[in-house]
Amino acid sequence: MARCPYTWVRSFFTSPSATPPGAPAQHLRVRVVRDGEERVLVTLPARSARWLMEVIPADVQERIRAEEIPLDAMMAELHAQEVHYPRPIFTLSEAHRQIDVWLE
Repeated sequence: MARCPYTWVRSFFTSPSATPPGAPAQHLRVRVVRDGEERVLVTLPARSARWLMEVIPADVQERIRAEEIPLDAMMAELHAQEVHYPRPIFTLSEAHRQIDVWLE
C-alpha cells in the first residue's frame, strides 16, 4: 500500500503510542484487507465515529446488517457518547475482504 512521504517519515521516527488504559480514544481506525493485502488503513479523529455511516457505502451497510451486526444500535450509542473510549466497533469478514473499524 502506498503512503504519502510525510506519513512514512513520521511513522519511521515516531513509535505508535497506545492509549493509556481508561483514557479516551484519540483515533477512529478503518482497515480493509482484500485477498490478504491491506488496501486501506485510515486514521481519523475519534469524534469522526459519530459520522461513520456517512462514509460506509450502502452495499457494505447492507452486508453488515445481514451479518446481524447491530449497526443502528452501535451508531445510536456512538452519537449518545460525549467521550469515546478505545474499543472495536465492528468487523466484517467476507471471502475475499475483511473490514475492521475500531477506536484507539
